[in-house]
Amino acid sequence: MVALLLSLAVVGWGCTAGRTDGKPSASTERPTTGEPEKPMPIAQVTPEEAKRLLDSGGFVYLDVRTVPEFVNGHAPSALNIPVMEMNPQIGGMELNEKFLGVVAANIPPGAQLIVGCKTGKRSATACEMLAQAGYKNLRNLVGGYAGITDPSGQVVQEGWSTLGYPVERGDGGAKSYVSLSETAKR
Repeated sequence: MVALLLSLAVVGWGCTAGRTDGKPSASTERPTTGEPEKPMPIAQVTPEEAKRLLDSGGFVYLDVRTVPEFVNGHAPSALNIPVMEMNPQIGGMELNEKFLGVVAANIPPGAQLIVGCKTGKRSATACEMLAQAGYKNLRNLVGGYAGITDPSGQVVQEGWSTLGYPVERGDGGAKSYVSLSETAKR
């Protein structure tokens, strides 16, 4: 949470561009209506739609799964920046505090993003965080990489891999979290 707030503060500082008095420029000021601002809904895409968009060009696939999940299989064009990481001390997943910083260092806010995870839940969280940080062209991949099953094991939403779409294995080289994190440090 602290990282999110810090990232939002950094994004907020960018709103003073072009001004020397530190105040927001007119183009970034929002009219106030007295009501809390409602977040824009995040577009949802199926794996079929995501593949079509990726094949047409101009889209970035951001895979927010953990590094081991990514290494075991991912879409060939995917960049890996985990939104959650395993913490052995607590025996579960926790927010990756570096997520927004690594994304900002590697993906411009105007990029058209398809955000995916295993089934679509973590990617929905990542989309919300990215939207709050100023990213506008977001699409959450419903069904993600592995698809969604109901309690009886029946597939209710296919995923990238279950549809037989191209899959790469390994860390992804320049698209790996380690490589993308190094870019963020520079």
